Amino acid sequence: MSNNFIKRFSLVKDILMFLMLILLMLTPFGSQRFGDWFVHLTSFHMLFGIILTVLFVIHICLNFKWLTGTIKNWGKAPQAAKAKFWMMILVLIFMSASIITGIIWGLGIGVTPTNIGGTNSFWIFDLGSIRTAHATTSWAAFYLTGIHVGLHLTKFLSFLPKKAKPAPTAKPE
Repeated sequence: MSNNFIKRFSLVKDILMFLMLILLMLTPFGSQRFGDWFVHLTSFHMLFGIILTVLFVIHICLNFKWLTGTIKNWGKAPQAAKAKFWMMILVLIFMSASIITGIIWGLGIGVTPTNIGGTNSFWIFDLGSIRTAHATTSWAAFYLTGIHVGLHLTKFLSFLPKKAKPAPTAKPE
């Protein structure tokens, strides 16, 4: 594949990721009433989350070479590359935590305490804790992603058409 194709694909993927993230954060988890319509938005929230997760994994795979190269050349890496690296690690941590807690919450895994041997000694977690963890990690990932996009703004701006320089005018002699 040509380098130009990969750059264009990466741009489209990044735009789709941004769109999915915005739609995901704007789509409440649960049901809403719109006039006489009762819309169950959970399915949309989960769909946007699944699409964002797939795009996120592709994003990490496409940037894995950069990550490993930065680690290998850490001593020679410029401060800007180190800042981008740590921002990417934070986004990776919080986005992964948001994905994992979203899956656990969506599947309803471990939402009740277990009574073993007559004691409540085997609490896994409850739905309220998972919901709080999902909301917290999601908003943290959202804000960190905004910073991450800001650090890469010149990459996005490089795809805009260049301004044509005005033709030189003849000077009167």
